[in-house]
Amino acid sequence: MDKHSLQAQIDALTRLHGAAECEIGVLTRFDIPELAQLSLAAYGERPTLEAQAEATDEMRLCFEGVFGTPLEGSFLGAWVDGDLVAAIIVVVDPPVEEPSGLPQVIDLMVHPKFRRRGIATALVAECARRCQDWGASSLIVRIDEANAHLPHVYDIFQESENYEQA
Repeated sequence: MDKHSLQAQIDALTRLHGAAECEIGVLTRFDIPELAQLSLAAYGERPTLEAQAEATDEMRLCFEGVFGTPLEGSFLGAWVDGDLVAAIIVVVDPPVEEPSGLPQVIDLMVHPKFRRRGIATALVAECARRCQDWGASSLIVRIDEANAHLPHVYDIFQESENYEQA
């Protein structure tokens, strides 16, 4: 599986502009069912009962810290007309990477009907502002075949003008 990690400076990411049509807020455990449905849609999986149960378990495990240590307010969602249409999940020290202490995006998902509207950019920019509050200087995102449908993540980090491929 082809994998790439991109790292961008927080200051540059905070200057990005995204969609004004969405409302960004912190995801909580109460959002897990809706987050699981978004995950299925974003990754093109059929919403069977089994797939829904697996996605719900995966989202629950994110909140429990199995995929890395969540920071306060590091799981963000974007809502349009009351519907969750995108989410970004950020942790530190995920188990699949070398511990770096830097915040890392472990998931960035956008419902297919809402792609290419700047919503992912808005989530990354808001996440970067929160990273500043946590004292981080950079944000890392890992791109692999599982999220190849989000090639614009490269564009978001390149727009920040100060990124490197790790």
